[in-house]
Amino acid sequence: MKKIILSALLAATFTQTHAQQVITDTVSIGTLYANQVWYSLKNDQQGIAPKANWDIAFDVSGFGSGIMINSVIGTTLWKYPKADIAGWSSVDTTGLSTWTAHYNSDTSWALGAMGNYTNPTNPYDLDWGLYNITTHAVTGDSIYIIKLADTTYRKLWIESLSGSIYTFKYANLDGTNLQSATLDKSAYTGKNFGYFSIRTNAALDREPATVNWDLVFTQYTAFIPMAYTVTGVLSNNGVQVAKLGGITNAGTYSDYSTANFSSAINSIGYNWKTFSGTAYVVQDSLLYFVKPLSGDIWKVMFTGFDGSSTGNFIFSKQKLATSSIPSVNGAPAASLALYPNPSNGQAIHVAYSFDANVPSAMVSVYDVTGKLVAQDNLDTTSGLHQYQLPTLHTSMYIVEIEAPGTHLQQKLIVQ
Repeated sequence: MKKIILSALLAATFTQTHAQQVITDTVSIGTLYANQVWYSLKNDQQGIAPKANWDIAFDVSGFGSGIMINSVIGTTLWKYPKADIAGWSSVDTTGLSTWTAHYNSDTSWALGAMGNYTNPTNPYDLDWGLYNITTHAVTGDSIYIIKLADTTYRKLWIESLSGSIYTFKYANLDGTNLQSATLDKSAYTGKNFGYFSIRTNAALDREPATVNWDLVFTQYTAFIPMAYTVTGVLSNNGVQVAKLGGITNAGTYSDYSTANFSSAINSIGYNWKTFSGTAYVVQDSLLYFVKPLSGDIWKVMFTGFDGSSTGNFIFSKQKLATSSIPSVNGAPAASLALYPNPSNGQAIHVAYSFDANVPSAMVSVYDVTGKLVAQDNLDTTSGLHQYQLPTLHTSMYIVEIEAPGTHLQQKLIVQ
């Protein structure tokens, strides 16, 4: 999902005087990678939490419905293949070793292990449940088997997402120790996820507010090509990253004007380092340009990685450019509306507005798998504007508008 930023557009977007001083920083996620650390390029560390204190995490964004698993501590998930929810009382895990495990996407926060395996022929299928276009509720239609970090197994049913409340239940495979629970999105306003521990039957508030962090230093599951636990850096929703390799003068290189920026959360990832057999070696010809939600441009270079002995990431950062509009907390107000929605074959219009001029704006359309299907630049002047989307096939989509300091999303149904 690469986003091309043209030189002229960047020139209008940023005020670049003299690049600021290079700062060397260290982020530690602890011995044996025990923690996750959320980090702001402007304000340094913003939060830290044990990586192992949760089992599942619910997307609490406005239209979010994905559910993640904590795969790096051994949590494993299978969708029960023998029956739908009618088989709840008679779950039979014979043959489980041949079932296909489900994983979180490593490119999008929106696609958790429950949500990443939709039926592409059914626009209302959200993987774990079906979306009702009249009530806007999701009704669970699937049973999951989940293996927890303590190696015990549970059956799990996400019963519904109605309004802002997820309702779910889980039990031992034989039905004993049945637990019913809810998680209310409104308790996590301004955050990406609300977390839950099945092992302790408790909801958890683990991460800082979305506007306060750019990167998270963590372990996650990558696909190389099989699912494998890696240690690296993921970016926040709306943060864009350009990766440049093979730069002979990487230490002094600062031309971001023709770089290809991507919103994939693993754009930094893990493979900026390799293990030599005795220590980790960091590529010294590799650099990243990072554009946080504020619209500023930072240059990031990794200079060291200690491995599991300390979990230390050593890197340099340098602010190259400042957005010419206010940062996140003072960004121009924006609005987004889609009509008609749902659409029955009619042309679909995006109505959007900014209450002040913005230096750049882009509309992107993603399908239910997170694949980018359309993208275009938008009018950046203040006031109300209208944009017509290209023809879309029957399905559900997410329409996103991004401008420096602004990130808006809305769900679109094409019938």
